[in-house]
Amino acid sequence: CRYGYENGLAGETQTVETTAGIVTGRRIDSRLYRIRLNDPTTVKLDSSIDVDGIRYACSYVELGDPGLPHAVVPYHDLKNADENELRELGRKIRWHSAFLKGANVNFYEIIGEDHIFERTFERGVEDFTYACGTGTGSLVTVLTLQGKVSGHGVRVDMTGGTLVIDTERQGSKITDLYLTGPTNIVCKGEVTDEDLCLAK
Repeated sequence: CRYGYENGLAGETQTVETTAGIVTGRRIDSRLYRIRLNDPTTVKLDSSIDVDGIRYACSYVELGDPGLPHAVVPYHDLKNADENELRELGRKIRWHSAFLKGANVNFYEIIGEDHIFERTFERGVEDFTYACGTGTGSLVTVLTLQGKVSGHGVRVDMTGGTLVIDTERQGSKITDLYLTGPTNIVCKGEVTDEDLCLAK
């Protein structure tokens, strides 16, 4: 959304078509944006799984249609977890037979009122990423429906920074899911290969 705004592709409010559905974005200031994520289309609050003989509490959420799959897993003392052990567990859950599409694995620990710490093992990357917007939205969807967070102004800390999630709830369904967070331009580049044919 920031790229679209700064390159004249869209205004301060814009609609983005993704393979999982339409998302909308709104510019708040030069770096801060608010995004309406895809709706949760599948929510299973109890999808506990066995890994190496240990039972792990787990929830499963898909955002959009076709849904982006996320496993949500509580993990005690997550900030101090052994990186290699957590990575191996993330890999096993990501490929677990219970998740036909595979899953992004969102480990979390509640560290205060409406305050969560999260680490995401992301499919495709096959390792931890600094942040995962859809994973964070899935995590707050689960915790809101479980009554563990309010669903409003929920702060989620990750390696890459903090995102704020707001939800709208009707009974046992989340009907709107919003993510607010800072953007960061990491790099800019230019393709100069004259033999490269780019489809238009």
